[in-house]
Amino acid sequence: MTRKLLCCFIVGLLAGWCVQADAGKKRPRVKVGDRAPDFSLRDLESNLIRLSDMAYPGEEKSWKKKKKVMLDFFRTDCKPCMKELPEVIKYYQKNKENVHVVLIALLESENGREKLDKFLKNNKIPFPVLVDAYETVAKKYIMDGETCTLPSIFFINQEGVVLARFVGLKRDLESSLKKALRRKK
Repeated sequence: MTRKLLCCFIVGLLAGWCVQADAGKKRPRVKVGDRAPDFSLRDLESNLIRLSDMAYPGEEKSWKKKKKVMLDFFRTDCKPCMKELPEVIKYYQKNKENVHVVLIALLESENGREKLDKFLKNNKIPFPVLVDAYETVAKKYIMDGETCTLPSIFFINQEGVVLARFVGLKRDLESSLKKALRRKK
């Protein structure tokens, strides 16, 4: 019996190692320079929010003002997301006239909406929170099979093109963004 358990443990370790080694070779869904995939999600007040209402190609329409957009993919059980959120809020407060900041909340598998609502009750977020309950937007942007890396931030210009993509915790988001945008010029 012990030998069987040991074999299962070794096979499990090797399988996990293969997944990790292979994961490093995968390409991101949406890359810098790509047109950002459009989406529609509801905010907490049930308003339908579309990326194409904020950033879109062509001339600006009088009823649909164009702005840059920052998408922040987030989940309540993601410790790096929690650490990065104050940076996103600080960035928003300094740039809200020029940039739409949108938090895209993915839900935990167990009581996800309840946990999100509790988090939002205790933490006032000053910009729209969109709930990606079925991970439809995450599948377009950050998921590779069943795996996604959080936090993930996308900075999109007024024309709907991805200018910067950050995966993982950024302690100084504004500096990282300035550096990434300088490289684009």
